[in-house]
Amino acid sequence: MKYIFILLIFILASCAKEQPQVSWLKIEKWELVQNNNADNYQGELTHDLSQVFVNMDGKSLGVFELPAKIPIIGEGTHDFVLIPGIVNNGIGETKRRYPFAEQYKNSITLTLNDTVSITPTTKYYSTLNFLIEDFESPSMQVDVSEESTATIGRNDDPSILKWGSKYGEILLDEENSSLSFVTTFGTVLPKLATEVYLEFDYMNTNSLLTSVISHGNGNYFVDPYILIQPQKENQAKWKHIYIDLKEIVSFRQTTPINEIQFELQLDDVNPSSYFYIDNIKLIYP
Repeated sequence: MKYIFILLIFILASCAKEQPQVSWLKIEKWELVQNNNADNYQGELTHDLSQVFVNMDGKSLGVFELPAKIPIIGEGTHDFVLIPGIVNNGIGETKRRYPFAEQYKNSITLTLNDTVSITPTTKYYSTLNFLIEDFESPSMQVDVSEESTATIGRNDDPSILKWGSKYGEILLDEENSSLSFVTTFGTVLPKLATEVYLEFDYMNTNSLLTSVISHGNGNYFVDPYILIQPQKENQAKWKHIYIDLKEIVSFRQTTPINEIQFELQLDDVNPSSYFYIDNIKLIYP
């Protein structure tokens, strides 16, 4: 038994020696910066680029949630390409490369048993199109349905305001329990599997359903899509969501115009609730 114990110690020690030494690359959260060569106004640079796809010397190391500390076998100078990633449609398990932001490229020198930290920057591509409702102008580019008992207004409460001078405010209670409003951008969005995203910032204690309205050439379609869940009152904070519209917009080939519908009904669990919204953007090439 004594000899078996000694042999086991020898085997474990040998395995420990065979463990490769690694260098560490720590990647902080993305910074989205202004593109000074942009063809169009890009609005407030709000984002939640929470993921990074990492390539080293032309080989993929995987996708990581930020901030991330990545072990890398080896040392020396290597060429890295970092690609911004998102949680698609608010579904945590669905991560994809964000199609509208530039890659970050850099040569990084790694040292064994040491950590190199970087904060990657990115910016929107310069040729993108943006349709924006940021609640800053006197009139809003939305149409409230006649059946609604609540409405959408603007407010500048400094305890809530985060960007610009105004945000959209929806207050619901038993008498003002429903709201439906639609964007009025009136623009033909690209089809044929072209990337199109709806993005906005929100803080909420009530759920909200987003739908795509497609109309034109005598047709009118409403496609319900992403339901945003409420946050707890004492934990509510501003969030940013990326809603992928490519499939719906491309599917409705016969209807040139696409708008976004936002619908709210007072959730049963609350006698009153709110939905604050800002920086609504439709982005496409």
